[in-house]
Amino acid sequence: MIAAAIAALAFSSMINATDRAPQDGPYAVDRYLCETAEYAVDFADAVANNAEEDFAKNIVGKIAKREVCGRYVGVAFVQEQKTMISAGFIYKLTALRFREDGKLAWVAERVFAVEGHPRSWHL
Repeated sequence: MIAAAIAALAFSSMINATDRAPQDGPYAVDRYLCETAEYAVDFADAVANNAEEDFAKNIVGKIAKREVCGRYVGVAFVQEQKTMISAGFIYKLTALRFREDGKLAWVAERVFAVEGHPRSWHL
C-alpha cells in the first residue's frame, strides 16, 4: 500500500513536470540519445543491465535493424516529457529539440519498479 502511494506521488510530480517542459532550456547536451521514446527505453534498460553505452547502442541497433541511438552534442531545449511503464519499470522520458538543426531525440531514465511485477525491486 505504501509503495502504491509513493508511485502515485512520483507519477503526479512527473505529470506536473510535463506541464513545464516546453519552456525548459537551453541546455548543453553531450550524451547518448535515441530517435524514439521506445528506443530510449531499450537503451536505458541495456545500460541498467550493466552494458556500456557503446554496447547498449549496438544492442538497440540490432533490435531496430539500423542505428537509432548515438552521442548527441549541442544545445537543446526540452520539447516534451512523459512517463511510460515497460517491463515492470516506470521510465521518465524526455524529448530534446536541438537548436542547431531542429532534430528531436529522446532520453529515458528508470524511475522505479512497479510493485508486484516479477522484475520489481524489493525493499
